[in-house]
Amino acid sequence: MNEEFKKEEQYLDETLKAIDGRIENIQNAIESQKEFAQELKKDYMHDASLFDADLGNEVAMKYKRLNDFMDFVDDEYALAKRLQEIREKPYFGRIDFLVDGDKEPMKLYIGLMSIDYNHELKVIDWRAPVSELFYEAGKGKASYEAPNGTISGDITLKRQYEIENSRLLEFYDVDINLFDEYLQKVLSKTKGDSLQNIASTIQKEQNQIIRNLKDDVLVVQGFAGCGKTTIALHHVAYALYRLKDLSSVNVLFFSPNEAFLSYIQKVLPDLGEDNTRSATFPKFIKRMLKTIQPVESADEFVLRYVFLDEQKQKQVNNKLEFSTRQQMKQWLDEKSRTLKFVKDFSFEDFFYDKDALNGFLQNDFLHAKYREKIFYIANMIFSQMKTEDLGKKESVLETLYDCLNQPMHLQDIYSEFLKDYGYPKMDIDDKLFFDDAVLLCVLKELTQNILIRMNIKHVVVDEIQDYPLLFVDFLMRIFKHATFSMFGDIHQKTVPGQMDSLEDICNLTPAKNRSKFVELTKTYRSSEEIVEYSSKLVGNPRHNAFRLKNGNPVTEQEFVGNGYLKQIKSILTKLNPSSSVGIITGDTETAKEVYDYLQNNFDEKVLSFIKNAFSVAGTQIQVAPISLAKGLEFDTAIVLEKGKLFETKQKNKFLFVSCTRAINQLFVLKNKNAKN
Repeated sequence: MNEEFKKEEQYLDETLKAIDGRIENIQNAIESQKEFAQELKKDYMHDASLFDADLGNEVAMKYKRLNDFMDFVDDEYALAKRLQEIREKPYFGRIDFLVDGDKEPMKLYIGLMSIDYNHELKVIDWRAPVSELFYEAGKGKASYEAPNGTISGDITLKRQYEIENSRLLEFYDVDINLFDEYLQKVLSKTKGDSLQNIASTIQKEQNQIIRNLKDDVLVVQGFAGCGKTTIALHHVAYALYRLKDLSSVNVLFFSPNEAFLSYIQKVLPDLGEDNTRSATFPKFIKRMLKTIQPVESADEFVLRYVFLDEQKQKQVNNKLEFSTRQQMKQWLDEKSRTLKFVKDFSFEDFFYDKDALNGFLQNDFLHAKYREKIFYIANMIFSQMKTEDLGKKESVLETLYDCLNQPMHLQDIYSEFLKDYGYPKMDIDDKLFFDDAVLLCVLKELTQNILIRMNIKHVVVDEIQDYPLLFVDFLMRIFKHATFSMFGDIHQKTVPGQMDSLEDICNLTPAKNRSKFVELTKTYRSSEEIVEYSSKLVGNPRHNAFRLKNGNPVTEQEFVGNGYLKQIKSILTKLNPSSSVGIITGDTETAKEVYDYLQNNFDEKVLSFIKNAFSVAGTQIQVAPISLAKGLEFDTAIVLEKGKLFETKQKNKFLFVSCTRAINQLFVLKNKNAKN
């Protein structure tokens, strides 16, 4: 064992002792306060039982002190738990940085969180300003932006560590090429059942996005496997660390479905942050439109859309064109000009004749939004009633609606818009369709001021290509004081609606002069063989496969009838039993057929079926329709070209999404009798 390795082992041992010391200090602090808390609790319970006006303030103070103590205990327990987790791998990198004018370099060990003990800093958080040197620079001249200005110097050593179970396995003195070698080794490891943090392997182009806090609207176009979702989560973690007025409750994360939220839920806690507020399209729409009606997801919409006849597809396309917002606005302007009260208002003891009400419309609230005009009048009347009964306020509003010559309920206004522009009536018997939900949101924003009760300061949208520009514009208008980061791949766009490039987002009015578009072409997920095969499906878009060929060529197999069932079983028996496998089909019915067949051979702890947006997988083998597989990744993917979405004109786009789920091996089962 060489001397340098011994020194590194010694430093790791010192760091582990520092962590143990911190944990012991936390436990001692909690223990030392327990007796005080018990006495405080006794006093509080005694005083509360004898409660009278004279004791009011004293009881309240004791209650507050008791609550403060419980908060302290919760925080300290959480910190101790975090330290215990970090102990497995307290750091992953090191840089020696010689500041200009100094004689000795600083030795900086970098990990997921800062670790200090007895006034000695053993590890620096990966998000600290100086840590940027680890991601941005090789050996030689370098600088970083500290709170008090630019610090320049030389990186004299850059080192990467393999630490597992608190034990040093290996270290690498890295520069650009050796760092790539280390990353190849990390990427070749077997994939787990959830998304992992990449703090130890963040690349320069990823780091620049993660640490970008200056652009209010950040739009990232990335080829499949470039790490978009992981970058998005690390960007949030970095913002939470650096921006003192930002907490996880101020961040809203849009994801494709609930199953995907489950897949990514470990990343932020691994990075030392709480998970953010989350939303899916249906969940957000229900809240925005205040409806209990089921809402069609983007995936369900695509499945419906691809089987519409040409005329109906054209109607949907027209509805989701960005120009529809301007159409709506002009239509509403005309409605506002002709809006008037045709009946007198009478409610309990309050009376306004129609002329007085029309005076409010034409003078006091002339420039207010269409529905907002009536809200203002209702508020004025309600304030005169001197009551806090909000039910009465709603009754006042409904009574005012009945006195008007035009509808005021959102769905009624929308129905008139559809009729005037020659669109079919809204079908609301089963669920609210995706395209109608988008337009209802736009209409709501055009007709009234939308109050968001959540204090949202940053909005993250993953798979942004699955939202029409119309909806993206709407989000930026209602979260007008928030910043945005949006991640997607235009090559995986399956939802109709105008968007030729993600850069189109930067040209929207709410994004102009405060946005930045970034394109990531390097893909880290799949082997070179898989990237080459997949990219041909969508016309060979610009990309750069980081991973080398691994000797596993993409395997195509033909099937006849239901012969694919035995073929899938045969493939599974030959795979590494510890590797993750995704079996992806063209629809839920085919996925269920495969799952039912495999149930006879695999335990439920090994095999699972992602049957809807709320299914939570996590087993070694997962069967899923392509509509629910977007964003997931597996060591091996078996793509079965059977099911509705593989029978459409967009077949190759859906195949591209499916094939790019694979990391190391890809099997594509093709129907021998299918028409090309």
